[in-house]
Amino acid sequence: MATDTASERAAAMRLAATGDISSAIRILRPLAEASGDPEDRLRVGRMAYLATDNTEAQSQLERAYREFQARGLPRRAAMAATALGFLYFDGLEDQVVGRGWFARALGLLEHEGPCVEKGYAVLGLMGASVASAEELEANARVALALAHRFQDRNLECKALGDSGLALVSMGRIRDGMARLDEAFTMIISGDCTEPSVIGQVVCGLLSACDRCGDVICAETWLRFIEKVAPRHTLATCWSAFGSALCQVGRWKEGEAHLRMGLARGETSVHHIRLATRAVLADLWIRQGRLDEAGRLIDPSVDRVEISGPRARLYLAQRRYDLAAAVARQALRQLTGDCLRAASMLLVLVEAELARENADAAEEAAEQLQQLSRVAELPAVAAKAALALGKTAAARGDLKSAEYHFDAGLARLVGDTWPLLRAALHLELARALMSKAPAEAIVNAQTALSIYQRIGAPEASVAADLLRAQGVPAGVAPPPKALDVLSRREREVLALLAQGMSNPAIAKRLFITAKTAEHHVSSILGKLGLRNRAQAAAFAASFQISHEDVVSGTQ
Repeated sequence: MATDTASERAAAMRLAATGDISSAIRILRPLAEASGDPEDRLRVGRMAYLATDNTEAQSQLERAYREFQARGLPRRAAMAATALGFLYFDGLEDQVVGRGWFARALGLLEHEGPCVEKGYAVLGLMGASVASAEELEANARVALALAHRFQDRNLECKALGDSGLALVSMGRIRDGMARLDEAFTMIISGDCTEPSVIGQVVCGLLSACDRCGDVICAETWLRFIEKVAPRHTLATCWSAFGSALCQVGRWKEGEAHLRMGLARGETSVHHIRLATRAVLADLWIRQGRLDEAGRLIDPSVDRVEISGPRARLYLAQRRYDLAAAVARQALRQLTGDCLRAASMLLVLVEAELARENADAAEEAAEQLQQLSRVAELPAVAAKAALALGKTAAARGDLKSAEYHFDAGLARLVGDTWPLLRAALHLELARALMSKAPAEAIVNAQTALSIYQRIGAPEASVAADLLRAQGVPAGVAPPPKALDVLSRREREVLALLAQGMSNPAIAKRLFITAKTAEHHVSSILGKLGLRNRAQAAAFAASFQISHEDVVSGTQ
C-alpha cells in the first residue's frame, strides 16, 4: 500500500513538472484524503494555487497548517504558513493577512535553529512582487546559505533567482544575470523540480531582462521557458518579454506578446491580471491611446508593479499632481532598486516641471544622477542626463542643457533605447534652436525619424519643430496591431480564438482547408507568432480590451 501511494505521489509530481497541474491535483487530492498526511495536503494546496483555484488552495493549506501543529511539527507548519502568506498576498490580494502568515512562519522558526524552512520563509513571495531590492537581496543571501548547508536544490534555485533579480534591479547587471543564468540552468538540467519554484524563477528572469532592456537574453531564454515552465507562468513571461521589446522600439512584436500575456493573465491569479493589463496599458500610453490605457489600469490598487503605468498615465493626462504623488509613493517602496526608481524619478521630474516646481524637479534629477553613478546600465545615466538637461532648460541655462543632452546621447551606443535617444535629440533641438538652428534641425529630424519608425505620437512634436523652421515634415498615423492583416485574415484570427481547427475554419468561412491553413501561416508570420496557441491568446486579448478583431475598432 505504501509503495502504491509513493508511486502515485511520484506520478503526480512528474505531471506537475510538465505543467499538467490539473492532472496532478486529480491524483493528489484523493491521496491526501486517504493518507491523512499533511504533507500531501501541502502539495495539493500549492498545486491548487498554481491552478488558480484559490478556494481549494486556502482550504488545503489551512488544514495542512493545523495538522502539522497538532503533530508538533513547527518547521512543517511554518512551510504551510509560508504558502498561505504567498496565497493571501498574491492570490487573494490581501497583503495584511499575507504578511501575518509570513510573520507566523518566522515566529514558528524563531527557536528552531538553522533549517531549510527558514530559507523558504524569508523568500516567501515571488521575487518580482518584492518592491525593495535591498530586502530581496539580503533575504536571498540567507536562503542561499541555508540551501547550500542542507543541499536543498529547489531552495538554491529560488535563492539564486531572487538574488539575481535583486542585483539586476540594484544596477549590478553582470552579477545579477550570471545568477539568473545559473538558476535557469538548474531548471533545464533537472536539478530544480518544484513547479512553484520553476515558475517564480522564470518570471524573475524575464522581469530582470525587462528591467535592464536585455532583449537578446530574453529571446534566448523564452524559447526554453515555453517548453519547461508551468503554463500559468506564461502570462508574466510574455508580458515581461513584450515590455522589453517595447523598450527597444519593437512595438509591433511587443504588443503581440503583451496581448498574449493579457489573455493568459485573465485566467491567472488577481495580481497577474493587474500586472498584465498595466504593462499593455503602458505601451498604449506611449502610443497616445490614453482612453484605452485608462480602461486597463485599476487606480484603486496599491501595488508597486503597476505604479509606473499609473504615474505615466496621469502625466500624459496632464494630471501632474497625481503623477507626482504616485511616483513619490513608489519611490518610497523601491529601496535599492536603481532601475525602476530611475524611471519613476524621470516621471517625477517631468511632473514637477509641469507644475512649475523647479526646486522639486532639480532634487529629483539630482537623485537620478546619484543612481547613475552606481548602476551599470547606460540608460540610467542617459535618463539622468535628460532630467538634468530639462531642469537646466527650465531655468533658462541652455548651455548646461545642451551639455547634459549631449552627454546623455554619448552614453547610448548603437540603436539601443531608441525612445530615450529620440527624447534627447528632441530636447537638444529645442536647446539649440536659437543658437545653432542648423544643428537643431538635424537633431529634430533624427528625433522625427526614430519616432516615426516606432510609431510614437511625439513624432508630431518633432514635425512641428521642423515646420516652425521652414522644414517640410509629415507625420503618418501609427499603425495598430491588426493593420498588417487583411479582413479575411482577421476573420480567421477571430475563429482561432475560439479554438477552431483549420477544417472547422474552412467550413465556417466557405473556403478550403488548404486556404485556411495558408491564412493561419500568414497570420503567424505577420504578427511574429510561433504557433496557433499564441495566435489564439493574441486574438482573445481583443475581447478583454473591448476591441473587435475583425474590424479592429472599439
